Amino acid sequence: MLSSDPRRVTAYIDDTVVCAEYSEQTGQLCLRQDGALLREWFPPHSWIAIASVAGARHWGTRPTDEDLLALLRNEMTLLRTP
Repeated sequence: MLSSDPRRVTAYIDDTVVCAEYSEQTGQLCLRQDGALLREWFPPHSWIAIASVAGARHWGTRPTDEDLLALLRNEMTLLRTP
């Protein structure tokens, strides 16, 4: 049975609170910085984004907290790159 609550992880990166939320029911993936929406993906793009940092584990459809933290770090690095 799929969880109705999104999986959520929070990290402090460069003095900023960022979080990733993933819904197993819809496949929606959201990244937020200080509560503001930074990025939003829906399947299959959300699955690809997760799989790109986590490898083929679960094919991006059932990420772990570690997978979502890796995605947060990756996206924040991309946002800082000029």
